[in-house]
Order: sequence, then structure tokens, then C-alpha cells
Amino acid sequence: MNWVSLLANKYVIQGVAALALILAAWGYGTWQYHSGYDDAERARSMADLVAYVDESHRLSILANELETRIAELRDVQPKIIERYNRVVVEKPLPVDCRLDPDRLQHITRAIEAANSGKPGEPVPRD
Repeated sequence: MNWVSLLANKYVIQGVAALALILAAWGYGTWQYHSGYDDAERARSMADLVAYVDESHRLSILANELETRIAELRDVQPKIIERYNRVVVEKPLPVDCRLDPDRLQHITRAIEAANSGKPGEPVPRD
């Protein structure tokens, strides 16, 4: 059989055309798949960046609130210590080292105020 007659055969031509069509469809599908994959990766990266920005903004707000609360506690703590020291100087401990009710009440109030988590509220006097 001659190569020219084989290549001129309509079935060979149709087979080659079908194979070319299949390869073209497969190549186009692969290209579309990778294009979609790249788009999805870009979208995921953008979503991650947006989430990072939101989280950093939230943490910034929390840090500012924490700094404000720490400053309030720094302002309140010396007042509690000064008040306790004033009571210690005015009413020193008796010789038998037992706490009198007033001193115990002041200590309890100071502890409650320190543990209350509300630094803006003043500690009650006496």
C-alpha cells in the first residue's frame, strides 16, 4: 500500500481530524481548568488579606481598650494603697496582732475594689 493512497483515504483524514478535535478540546479544557484554578487562588488570597486586615483592626481596637484599662488601673491602684497606708498609720496593729473590724473592713474593700474589674469606681471610704 502506498503512503499517498493511505493519506488520501477519507477515513484516515476523518480520524486525524477527530483526533485533532479531541486534542484541541482537551487542551482548551486544561487551559480553562488552570485559568479557573488561578482565579480561585487569587480570590482566596484576597479573602485571606481581607480577613487579615479585619483581624488586625480588631486587635488594634482591643489593644487600645486594654491600654485604656491598664491606665485606669494605674490611676486607681495608688489610691487604694494610699488609703490602706493611711489606715495603717492612723490605727496601727495592736500588740497582740489581731485585726480590728475597721482595718479588716478596709482590707476587704480594697481587695474587692482591686478584683472588681471596674477601675473607674472609687473605693468607698470608711
